[in-house]
Amino acid sequence: MSISFNPNAPAKSTDTLQVEMVRRVSNGGIIDVSAWLPTQTEEEIHFLRTKIRQENGERFSCFCCGHDVLLRKHEHGGHYFAHKEKNAAEKAKCLYQQKGIISLEERNRIRYHGQREGSRHIKTKQLIEKILCSDPGFSQPEIEKTWTTFADGWRKPDVASKWNGQPIQQIVFEAQVSNTYPQVVAERTDFYRKQGALLIWIYDRLTEKEWRTLHADTFCSNGRHLFIVDEECVTISEAKGQAHFRIYSQRPEVVPFKRPTDNRWGLEIIQKENFDLIPFSSLSLDVDSQTANYFDIHDDQRIVKHKVLCAEVQSGCSYDALEKSIQEFIKNNRPIDRKQIEGWAALICGIESKRLGEPIGTKLANAVGVLNLVYDHHPNFFPHLIHTLDRLKIDSPDQRCGQWKKRVNDFYSGLYKGGPIPQPHKKSSELLAYIYS
Repeated sequence: MSISFNPNAPAKSTDTLQVEMVRRVSNGGIIDVSAWLPTQTEEEIHFLRTKIRQENGERFSCFCCGHDVLLRKHEHGGHYFAHKEKNAAEKAKCLYQQKGIISLEERNRIRYHGQREGSRHIKTKQLIEKILCSDPGFSQPEIEKTWTTFADGWRKPDVASKWNGQPIQQIVFEAQVSNTYPQVVAERTDFYRKQGALLIWIYDRLTEKEWRTLHADTFCSNGRHLFIVDEECVTISEAKGQAHFRIYSQRPEVVPFKRPTDNRWGLEIIQKENFDLIPFSSLSLDVDSQTANYFDIHDDQRIVKHKVLCAEVQSGCSYDALEKSIQEFIKNNRPIDRKQIEGWAALICGIESKRLGEPIGTKLANAVGVLNLVYDHHPNFFPHLIHTLDRLKIDSPDQRCGQWKKRVNDFYSGLYKGGPIPQPHKKSSELLAYIYS
């Protein structure tokens, strides 16, 4: 599958900007839009689009007239800022005022007034209902039941259900088969957050070529997770008695590469696409952030960067960045002995060498050479290496041979170099469990 939306790609601006300079209200900074947009990633811009439209979220104002502006994306690509209320900008005689643009209120009226639900939308709601009904952890789904509050008006969610007795008021599922104005999305998200409910947008398909803007907004705001339903989701859910959704995600991973400068094996970060059927019970739910994730993208990013630093130290590069990374993980800024940093880097490189099949951080002949390196030079990290390889099931007995096989057998017999097994490094167990959870 080719990546149709790359959250790490640099953002682009439209050729002609509607508002060329804006002020960030939180810090008063002035932004030259055409110069600033390329310094942001697509993920940062789509995440910011959502935050701007949420109540009490980020605010940007027009440098000329001072009225609020929104981030928008042109249908042919490229981002730009536009006045939130055109009429207010015109009354203020703003030099950047938009010309010939229908107001958001008028566009909403034209688009939504009197329209009936299409067949795709109806089918998507039916699939969601069947999935929830298959799982005793969900209460009986409510279909288009009106929610009314004194302060915030009313909403009519497509499907809503209580999940597994959790303190979350309800899980609200909105079927999404056509583009929706970002302001509408933000208002609905704010409404359900205030009610203590979690809103999850559900799509009926994933566009393989050009993502709609709403796909990208939802994907980036939900920690690089996008929910999709199809008939197979229903089949699996009913067969297992457990709600499953198909989730498209992108997770950072490390892959080996040989450095041309010295022929050592390093690690580089890629984005790996996944399109898996995931049980709802595996997800972490958060009402405040309005997210439903089965991995934490920020944790994953920290971990892969840490592995890259370990490979660099194993190659003889600077220790400072790895020391700082370890200190951030363990939340302790005390200096770390250089020998311990070397041992930790060798340990991670040994695990990654076995996992990826290349001698990471070295120019040894094979991956097992890195395992032997830990044995020879870092005895306090050797027990961690054996136990982690065993826990990850990446060093089965039938794969072992030669010197490494003997060393592992000796270890399980209670021997290391003819004597007792060294005490494992005390502070590594918790960090290993986190990195290789």
